[in-house]
Amino acid sequence: MIRQRYFSLLLVALALCMATLGCWSSDTLFIQLTATPVPTPTVPAMEAEGLFNIGDTVQIAATGVGSVYLTEAPEPVTRRNRVANANCYPNSTVTIASVQRIDEVTYYHIACNPDAPGWVAEEFLKASS
Repeated sequence: MIRQRYFSLLLVALALCMATLGCWSSDTLFIQLTATPVPTPTVPAMEAEGLFNIGDTVQIAATGVGSVYLTEAPEPVTRRNRVANANCYPNSTVTIASVQRIDEVTYYHIACNPDAPGWVAEEFLKASS
């Protein structure tokens, strides 16, 4: 009976040791780690001519104090395609990075916040004075 208890205790201790080794051991002995390449964002190419050209400085044309939201792609604004922290306030000055025309609407790639560029429709822009 005592032998059986020692055997059971040894078996439990062995199982706990194996679990500890499985949780705390490292696979770098067998798996060589490599650095993950960081994707570089590509600047969208100009595909269309609009009222404004690449490099032009324009102002955000909106009424009141409401902001204009930028989208991830050249498309109408919805709650799901907005760029986070990329809303532009009326009369903010921005520079156009590229132009695209989709379904008779011209979209401009701008950045009110340098870390969050996005697209805005031509109706929300006006020439700088």
